[in-house]
Amino acid sequence: MIPIDNFTLQEHTGKYEDRALKSLLYFDGENLNLKVAGFVIEKQFELPNYFLLLINWNCPFEEGCEIAALNKALKMVGSHSFTPYYNTYLLSSINQLSLNHYELVFNESDCFELNINYPKQCLFSRVVKVSQSVG
Repeated sequence: MIPIDNFTLQEHTGKYEDRALKSLLYFDGENLNLKVAGFVIEKQFELPNYFLLLINWNCPFEEGCEIAALNKALKMVGSHSFTPYYNTYLLSSINQLSLNHYELVFNESDCFELNINYPKQCLFSRVVKVSQSVG
């Protein structure tokens, strides 16, 4: 899990309420013609088979987090949305537990397990699987 800074998002101007809900994604300054939810890339990592991005909505009191997995050809292979409608998801930390298995901590105390199944082992399985940790 290597931290990188190759990905950037489209800059938005104007009032927050008037912004589009998705932003164009760039890799080394090149437009990928791919839109992702959110406005700020919180963390980004390169792994052997994919890139992992954690993107926030940058909205005080309504923090959401988007997880995006892209393959090495820079195509979206999976995603998950922590929507802020009933809770706030301000990322505190991410820890790698094992290969393709991570712990996400939001708000210093809300723990979730993230599993990335890529390349897919089974045709019908999800690439990004999230479950709340019991603790």
